[in-house]
Amino acid sequence: MSRTEITLEIDDAKLASYSDEFLAACWHAAQWNPAPHGDHAAGELAEHFGREIIRRWLHSATPELWHHQGRDYYWAELSRLARYEPGDGPAGSPEWDAGQLVPRAAGSESRGSDLRDGAR
Repeated sequence: MSRTEITLEIDDAKLASYSDEFLAACWHAAQWNPAPHGDHAAGELAEHFGREIIRRWLHSATPELWHHQGRDYYWAELSRLARYEPGDGPAGSPEWDAGQLVPRAAGSESRGSDLRDGAR
């Protein structure tokens, strides 16, 4: 048996147009993405697939899919304690995403939404 490499080209702006079978295959491929755990782009892509799958499953209702997230508590706590300093590069680029979290000075606590949201 020979070795085969398979590449998927995915446009996450067109997820609604993908067949159920292709969407499921893409979601599985996103889970096996060789990017390091915690990679921003890999996580966003996998989450977009999951949201599209949920949207289709609940097609008779128009559910709110983004209001409450499991990560919200941790994000609020992190943003209370630190602020994000973007890397060198335009907003949304891998260089920008490679920025760092810097501890906040005492008494300058955030409400939880400015770590990265305000800079994008």
